[in-house]
Amino acid sequence: MSFFDYLPAYTLNHSPRIIAAFEMDFLRNLQAFQRAIPQGEKFTMLLQLGWSAELQEVAAELKNRLAEARNAFPEARFIILANAPGEVEIIKNFCEVHLASHNAFLDPSRYPVAKPGKRKFDALYIARITPFKRHYLAEKIENLHLIGSYAEKEKEYFEKTISNFSHTVWSRKVPSFFIGKKICESACGLALSAIEGAMFSCGEYSLCGVPVVNTKNLGGRDTLLPDFAVRYAEDTAESVAENVAYWVKNPVDPAAIREAFLGLALPQKELVLDLVSSIAGKKVVLPHKLNIRCRLLPLTKLLHGIRKK
Repeated sequence: MSFFDYLPAYTLNHSPRIIAAFEMDFLRNLQAFQRAIPQGEKFTMLLQLGWSAELQEVAAELKNRLAEARNAFPEARFIILANAPGEVEIIKNFCEVHLASHNAFLDPSRYPVAKPGKRKFDALYIARITPFKRHYLAEKIENLHLIGSYAEKEKEYFEKTISNFSHTVWSRKVPSFFIGKKICESACGLALSAIEGAMFSCGEYSLCGVPVVNTKNLGGRDTLLPDFAVRYAEDTAESVAENVAYWVKNPVDPAAIREAFLGLALPQKELVLDLVSSIAGKKVVLPHKLNIRCRLLPLTKLLHGIRKK
């Protein structure tokens, strides 16, 4: 094992220890965390949800794995940060939980605001090319930019899917610091999955002042979307294209979208900031995405990571 192997988590505060992780990144690697964290240590674990806990089977797995985690770390305090109000109602029966979408922790300074005016693309979809993202719903959009890679095990699915987008610009990857610039080139952003988590891209669209064409979904991405900057399409390619055309013809002030998003996100971010600071006994900085599932500099990993043992 390399000295540079770290667990999928970020230490927000060292004494007392406060750790942030996505729920299954922690719960499905419980034995590795047991080896890395001294037995009997008191710590607080903030767990974000990566998939909708409004699904019965997801909530049941979460409950069962949390029971295992409590047995492994009897001195620890576990706190779930839910993306949707419905998740709070379910999870409060078996764990401490707060409504705090992971999109509330996006760093606004990373995202430029689009300038009013004509766009290079009618729509943008930032999404890994995988079945649950339902790219087929975007097939009727003529002027589309797709950004997203694919898992090697799903290469056949990718090739079949992308063959239906010969008229489309596809970018396999865009560096995170440049994603905002790409968002600003489109009249709207797409959110087409039926089930997932809060979908970081939705928050990124809003921070850049770009409206969204959405579909009915579970996972919480609706929680922070400004009402005046989202249109709901039916689960058909025709409906998605019609709603994209609406945003092309009826643009919204980008600054108003960003301001409204931040107004919705701030109370949730402040709730977590106050909670973490009260546990730490001092004000704690909440980094971009809480620095989980993010690419970190080696020094940041060294100072805030949990090294595998």
